[in-house]
Parts: sequence; C-alpha cells; structure tokens
Amino acid sequence: MGIENDIYSMNDWLLPGADHLGGLVVFISAIAILAVAGALIGFIVSSIRNGPFEAFYAVGRIAVESVPELLSISPRRVGAMTWLAFQEAIRKRALVAFALFMVVLLFSGWYITPNSESPVRLYLSFVLTFQNWLLLLMCILLSVFSLPADIQNKTIYTIYTKPVLHWEIFLGRLFGYIGVGSMMLVAMGVCSYVFLYRGLDHTHQIDPQSVTELTDTDDDTGETKVIGWEGETTFNVGHSHPFSLDADGDGLAARERQHTHQVTRNEDGTFTVSGPKEMLQARVRHLGKIRFLDRGGEPTNKGINVGNEWDYYGHIEGGTLSAAVFTFDMSDALLNEENQLPMEFNLRVFRTYKGDIVSGIRGSYYFKHPDLDIRSRSIPFTAKEEAETVLVSRSQENSDIDPTAPNLDLVENLTNADGKIELWIQCSERGQYYGVAQNSVFILKSNGSFFWNFVKCYISMWFQVVMVVTFGLVFSTFLNGPVAALASLIALGYGFFAESVRELANGEWYGGGPVESSIRLFNQKNVMVDLDEGVYVNIVKFIDARFFDGLRVFVNMLPDYNQLDTHSFVVDGYNIPGVVMIQQLLIVGAFFVCLVTTGYFFLKTREIAG
Repeated sequence: MGIENDIYSMNDWLLPGADHLGGLVVFISAIAILAVAGALIGFIVSSIRNGPFEAFYAVGRIAVESVPELLSISPRRVGAMTWLAFQEAIRKRALVAFALFMVVLLFSGWYITPNSESPVRLYLSFVLTFQNWLLLLMCILLSVFSLPADIQNKTIYTIYTKPVLHWEIFLGRLFGYIGVGSMMLVAMGVCSYVFLYRGLDHTHQIDPQSVTELTDTDDDTGETKVIGWEGETTFNVGHSHPFSLDADGDGLAARERQHTHQVTRNEDGTFTVSGPKEMLQARVRHLGKIRFLDRGGEPTNKGINVGNEWDYYGHIEGGTLSAAVFTFDMSDALLNEENQLPMEFNLRVFRTYKGDIVSGIRGSYYFKHPDLDIRSRSIPFTAKEEAETVLVSRSQENSDIDPTAPNLDLVENLTNADGKIELWIQCSERGQYYGVAQNSVFILKSNGSFFWNFVKCYISMWFQVVMVVTFGLVFSTFLNGPVAALASLIALGYGFFAESVRELANGEWYGGGPVESSIRLFNQKNVMVDLDEGVYVNIVKFIDARFFDGLRVFVNMLPDYNQLDTHSFVVDGYNIPGVVMIQQLLIVGAFFVCLVTTGYFFLKTREIAG
C-alpha cells in the first residue's frame, strides 16, 4: 500500500498555502499567544497573591531577569545537572523497560514466523510499534515524577542552595532524561535490527533430479548445447520459488512473499540458494501532481465521492471519459538500465456490482504530451487493490496511424520543454470505479539503503522521545506527579488523533459545532438536514464559529505525533524523504524552544519552600 500523506516541499510547508497556514505562521502565532497568555495568567495569579500593583512589577521583573540568566548559563553546571538526572533515572530502574522489551522480543519469535503472506510487514510493524509505545510510556513516567518528588521530599533544597540558575536546573533534568531515553532507544534499535534479520533469514534447497535442463540444437551443425536450467526450490517457511538459470548457471528465483533468492549451479551439478534478497527495501519515489476529469472529460477539482467518509481517494467512473491525470517531471535519469520506466500503481477499487471479485477491474493508461495532441496507445491493465510494479518501455506505440512516426519516445516525443509528461489512467468497466490519490501512482527512482532508512525511522522516534520528555517535565513544574502523568498521557494520546481534531476545527465534520450538534441531538435531526430558519440559527453558528477559532489555536499548541511517525515508510518499503526529516527537526526545535521557556517560567515562579 502507498503512503497516504502528502509531502510538501520546504517552501510550501513553511509558507501559507491553500490548505494550510504554513509552519512559519503557526510558529510565530504560537510564540505570540504563549507570551500574551503567559503574562496574563502570571499577572492574575500574582494579583491574587500580592495585589495588582505588586503583580505588575513581579511579572515584569521575572521577564526581565530571564534574559541575563539565559545568557549566564554555564555548560559545566548544565552538564553536572544532566549527569545527576541521568544517575537518578538509572537508580529509579528506568532500564526495566529495556529488560521488558528484551523479554518480549525473545519470546515473540515463538509466535511471529515468516510463514505469513507479508512477513516483512509483520516483523517491522511489531518491532517498531511495540518499542515506540513502550519507550514513550517509560519517558512519561521518568519525567513527570522526579521534580515533584524532589520538591515534596525537600531534596531539591541542596540544589537551590548552590549557585545554579533555574535555566540550568530545567535543562539539566531535561538533557539527563533525554539521554536515558536515547541510550535505551539505541539499544532497542540494535536488538531489533538483529532480531529482524535473524527472523527473516532463511534459504531453500534444490533437488538436482527435479531440475529440467534446457537445450538448443544448432540447425546447421546439429550440435546440441545447454542454454539453461529451470525448476523449483523446496517448500520452506510456507513457500517455494520457481527459478530459471542462464547458460552460466546463474539466475534469480521468482519473487514470492516479498523476496527472491540468488540461485547458482555448481560444477558438480548441485545448486546453491542464497539468503533472501530484495526483502528489506527503501524504494525512492518520484511523485507527480494529480488532477481529475469528470465523466464528460471536463476538468474537476476532485474525483467522484462514492460515499466513503474518508475522502482521501477521488474516484473515476468506468466506461466514461473520467480520468486521473498525473503530471511528472521526466528525464533520462528516471529510466533503468533496460531503458524502461519503473512505475508503481496503488489503486483502490469500488464496485457497484460484485460479479467476479477475483479477476480485478480492467482499466488502461497512456502517456500524453502536456502541450500537444500527441499520445501513446492505451495499455490495458487490471487493478486488484494491491501494489503493482509496471515496467514501461521507453518506446511507445503512437495512438495515431502515422507511418512516419509509428513509435513515440517517452523523453524526446512526449515530454515538453519544461520536462513534463502526463500519465492518463481510466477505468474500462462500466459501473465500476478506480480510487486514485496523489500518492497512488509514482515513478520508482531507485532502491535506497534499508539500513539508513531504518536509522532515519529511529531518529523520528528520538524526536518523539524529546517531545514526550519535554512535555512531561514542563507539566511537572506546576503539577504533582500523578496529575502531570495524566496530562502527559492526554497530550500523547491527542498527538496521535490530532488530524481528526484538526478536521473538526476546520469545520470539515458534518453537524456543526457543539451547540448546533446539541440542538440536532435534541430535535433528532440528521447531520445532512439544515436547521430551521430563525434568528437563533445565526446565533448558534456564531457561537460555534468562535469555538472553532479557539480550537484552531489549541490544535497548534500541542504536537501532532503523526507528523513525527515514519514507521509506515519503513513497513511499506519506501525511503523516508530527507525533506520529511528536516520538517520534523524544525517541528521539534520549535516546540523545544517554546516548552523550555515555559518550563523555566513555571519553575521560576513556583514556591519551592512553600
């Protein structure tokens, strides 16, 4: 299956667009809201304690003192506080989580076997998901209880009597807990990598008696020579591989269960089968831009909605002029050594009648010049709701009967001066539909290193560790341990459902806001039915609009952990783009700056000796 998240370029991601505010705008807005809200809340709390006049000077004094304290931070004192927090975490048996991970990893080999249809997905999903949640929960428990316990037990007094700044206390604990989480993450990553390779490693045997020798006879001389061998491997771990060898005795077995094997014929007539190949992949995608045509062949903003609540896929109707058009940047560098264009189709199928559900739905595709009325002949294919790799020949038949140009070159004839080429996809069966999205069809540029893709996935996990530890430590500066743990768990849970909350804030859900939904519930009105006309309807919509405005501010103040989750790239065998890693680094950096500043002010204003 394809990755179902749009990947923005850095300019599109930072700057406002048609469907998003832009990271830079969100960051500046968050800084401004935090500054104003922090000053206002601090003034209110200080007014309750000391009166409004004294509160004004107290808030101003703390804000002014923060700058010279920030510039006076000593790396040596921060390092000492970091080492102290690191030792404290180890003494509190933080490594128990790693021991639990190792126990589960060792016993999981009894229940997870490579016999499934998708062994790679099974192993990777288990390893990456289990350890990620285990590590995040450990980081929450580690970060939220330490500071409240030190304040309650008054052990923090020994630190406050030293010339240590509040910045240094907060940063020292933060770096210490991040260090513990990082150490455990590296250890888990190494063990997971070994477990993955050992669990998926296997081979097959070949009985020489079952192999067929392929020969060819020269018509002129009558001499018979061997041109190859073909046969099938033994049935191991739930599958076998047919294979064919060339005259030199070398070849690859047929691809089964997401992998193949190198097969070699030895001089003594035996055969050697290597370990699995092409099993762990990191395919580099070259994406294009999609647009749709309706059943009359006219441009439309999106595909047909077939009634699914999730409208990521737009559908094209079969047996009509409806089409999905992808525009790619094309060049010779995208062709492989055989002058073929490797592409992958990940289409969804929607049937209005079942019939034969095994054979799939027939369709066709062709390439067209973006500016001229030149196109290749349609190539038929069948969509079965699974990823399919297609090798497109560079030379395509001309759709026009032109004796002077019977074939068209993908680069020279079908690519315009800007280096663009169009791919048109249509469904052939009337009454059936293809579901197509931005990432459904793409060109496979190359196959990158799985190891580095695995490392990048763990860097994304480390970003999540930094976020969870920072949030937990900030909560612990003004809440007691259990409440801080609950707040951290809520923030973590929200982070994995932030997309749904964002859709609600943007008014993409049916039924309106809380007030309108309550009225519909009371009157038993369907969400697709308009409310009755009246003055109260305008008041209700105004109140809900203000609610959505506040909710939009809220959703950008807490992190969307889905943006920091790249394990789906690794599980599906796709390379994690570098731009995604840079965007994650900027997200974590922005939250880190805001949260550290917030934590400092909470710690600065807390009455430690109260």
